[in-house]
Amino acid sequence: MNSLKISIVANNIKILGSNGTKGLEGGTSAFYIDSENMIDAGNLLKPLGVESARIKNIWLTHSHLDHIIDIAYVLDSYFEEREETLVIKGLKETLDAVKTHFFNDVIWPDFSKITLGNSNINALAYEEIDLYKEYTLGSGIKLEAFETDHTVKSCGYVVQKENSAVLITADTFGLESMISQLAVKKEIKSLVIECSFPSKMEELAKISKHLTPKLLFNKLQTVDNSNLTLYINHIKPLHKKRILEEIALFKGSWKVKILKDGEIINF
Repeated sequence: MNSLKISIVANNIKILGSNGTKGLEGGTSAFYIDSENMIDAGNLLKPLGVESARIKNIWLTHSHLDHIIDIAYVLDSYFEEREETLVIKGLKETLDAVKTHFFNDVIWPDFSKITLGNSNINALAYEEIDLYKEYTLGSGIKLEAFETDHTVKSCGYVVQKENSAVLITADTFGLESMISQLAVKKEIKSLVIECSFPSKMEELAKISKHLTPKLLFNKLQTVDNSNLTLYINHIKPLHKKRILEEIALFKGSWKVKILKDGEIINF
């Protein structure tokens, strides 16, 4: 667990889940910001274990299952170990979807109506966030959500500490808002961008609002990449070999790394 605690003092985040779907290779989207704050919850229990009981805030990018699923199991598996309310933070539409379709006493218990074992505080609460508003965490890290382009209302996050930052798009098709962030936030040193499908599946990528290597690097043509590192995540494991070949083909001068579960991004 010592490697996780580094995140509290250093300019880095740990990748808990990097894949485009669950499989033998690893889990889906989850980022460890510090011991109390995660972005998304696709894969929390397996890498964190009992440390999951310390999580206070999960900052969601959107409401799709691969980004929210382990919220259920953090509450279920470590209910007796938890001492504080778990707060789900996100856009209004995201929170509405999670309340209505997930924690609804049909798919999963509504933990917002359940108190923790040895107290009268609720196990779960929701807190709406605003786009383009800066939030400061106890560890000194700042988070700011920006709008992204997916099939449901969605956002990415700029994670900043001191004079450096990493930008995480989560699931998106358009990159215009991300490029706008790069123009105004010179502190951004690293980008985490999804690339779900091979280029032969471009029509499916467009319909589902995901990216292929060809689409991704075409959209990045106007970006000055001289001081940026591009991390790619959300690859569908079945198509990984072909996607990696195409990334090598289309990346041009971009410095590209493929994310894996457990990897640390320094920024």
